[in-house]
Amino acid sequence: MARSTLSSNARPDGGTNAAFPIRSRKVRKVLKLEARAARLLVRHERALACAAPLLTRADALRREARAAELALTGTELGELRRARSGTPR
Repeated sequence: MARSTLSSNARPDGGTNAAFPIRSRKVRKVLKLEARAARLLVRHERALACAAPLLTRADALRREARAAELALTGTELGELRRARSGTPR
């Protein structure tokens, strides 16, 4: 997703200010890596924001299942354990 337009003071070689051109390849590389890391952190934050409601819902479902499990009789608990283990009766 490279942008084709440059701002008025941007340079094609990565420098952003004509008064202080960045000539060192290593400096350009460091700046490029920092920018990539910043973009990845933004993506990570967005993903966490999307995942938070799902985690909340999953926790609520686990609590509901635990509450229902506490209300089971002995026979039902045995059936539940067999179902969880995958052992046929």
